[in-house]
Amino acid sequence: MRRLTLAMLVWTMTGTPVSAQSFDCAKARTQTEKLVCADRSIANLDEHLGRYYQAAREGNPPAASCLRTDQAAWLKARRDTCTDAACLKAAYLDRLAELDPLQPGATALKDVTLPKVPALTWIVPPAADKIAAPANPKATPFEATGTIVNDVGTNPNSEGIVLRTADGKRIALMLLMFLDGPAQDRLASFARQPNTTYRARGFVTTDAAGQSFFEPSRCIFLHRMP
Repeated sequence: MRRLTLAMLVWTMTGTPVSAQSFDCAKARTQTEKLVCADRSIANLDEHLGRYYQAAREGNPPAASCLRTDQAAWLKARRDTCTDAACLKAAYLDRLAELDPLQPGATALKDVTLPKVPALTWIVPPAADKIAAPANPKATPFEATGTIVNDVGTNPNSEGIVLRTADGKRIALMLLMFLDGPAQDRLASFARQPNTTYRARGFVTTDAAGQSFFEPSRCIFLHRMP
């Protein structure tokens, strides 16, 4: 998102709500930006999305670049394809609902019912060890839905923390050699919710034995299904 307007800076300093979108309407050029500025309710949604986006980046710094790329893709493929206010409002509400689990609560949108959509609960960032996880141009885009399983301590053949699909297939989200840090802790907490279904989106790689796993050099987006 672009820089905050002066009105938003006033809000952060005084605590007084001020209507302000996430970009300067005086510089609005595209049809989408003009639609946002022409409708107070949509401008307010845009302002809240700026807060949600910033909170999500601050809550998971290693994955900030992942979220930045995802936000740019949403702007191009979803928001900027709208040609009327109704489409634009629906796009903002869907994105706010998607990012809602990643904001701390203080920035939550009040008095608005968000739609039920797959909610982004965490982003597993690329592995920090670039030697162990070099860029893999052969990895292919992939997503799958299932429950998250952490049987590292009980299964001698465990690949790590995995996504188990409805047909019993196991796809490693975080391989044993990369288990560390906040991402491991968050995945382990998800594994303690056996009745919750998640959608994992990233890139997949297959090893010499034919076992598929999410590519550790790329971002993995985890959505809790409604």
